[in-house]
Parts: sequence; structure tokens; C-alpha cells
Amino acid sequence: MLKAIFYFFRQKRAATAIEFSLVFIPFFSSVLFVAEMCRVVYISSTIDLILAESAHLASLTTTPENYEKYFKAEINKRMSRWPLLSSNFNTVLKINYCSSISQVIDGQCAPTVGAGMPLALYHVETDYQPLFFIFPTSIMNGELSRTVLLVQEFQDAD
Repeated sequence: MLKAIFYFFRQKRAATAIEFSLVFIPFFSSVLFVAEMCRVVYISSTIDLILAESAHLASLTTTPENYEKYFKAEINKRMSRWPLLSSNFNTVLKINYCSSISQVIDGQCAPTVGAGMPLALYHVETDYQPLFFIFPTSIMNGELSRTVLLVQEFQDAD
């Protein structure tokens, strides 16, 4: 048996197979890593675009009670159109309303809309799920949350 193992390693075909396996596995892993990073960048850019468009349209709504409902409807409609976002993405949507920039800076915004709250923080957060291989999801989850501050067009400031 030991003689067969030595004979296997002395053959040229065996050496080629071993060299190929030593080079191919790291190369293929690095290709999958680059593909996964490209997917993360694509998803991040897509979320930026979807949030900007949906929040802008929601901020133009004339009735303050409909901001959140309209925002959620626009986000869901737009997310279903993008190829890598339409399957199994858990999305958290939040809107906080503020009366001034100092409230935004201090983090004193409220989740309910009221008179004299013309500023709104629209927030979208999605869970990252790797497609190609085991990837540290905790690193990417923070990167896939976005917040944008908009002026509600038809809200009067006191």
C-alpha cells in the first residue's frame, strides 16, 4: 500500500493533478469572493436609488397621514422590479418626523407626524444574505441600511 502511494506521487500526471488542485481552489474562492462583493455593492446602490425615489414621492403627498403608507407602497413596488432584491429580502422601513434641524442632530424625532413637523427621516434597512458562500453577514448588515432627510412639501412649519 505504501509502495502504491509513493508510485502515485512519482507519476507526472499525479503531480499535475496536485498542482492544479492547489491553484484552482484558491483561485475559484477568490472569484466567488469578488462576485459576492460586486453583489453587495450592487444591492447597496440599488437601495440608495430606491430610497431616494420613494422618499421623494412620499414627501410630495398632500395628506400627512399618508406619508408612511405611500412610502411603504413605493418601496415595495420599486424593490420588486430589481432583479437581486425581489427574492427573500427582509426590509425594515421607518419614518421619523422633526420640526427643526436641531431635533434631527439631537436625535429627538418622533415616529408620529404632527402639525409643524416639516422634516422627515426616511430609513430603510435590509438583511444581507450571501449568495455564493459563507460570508460574515454581520459586517454587511450595517452597510445595507440607509437614511435620508427630506422636507415634507405640504407640511407647514409653525
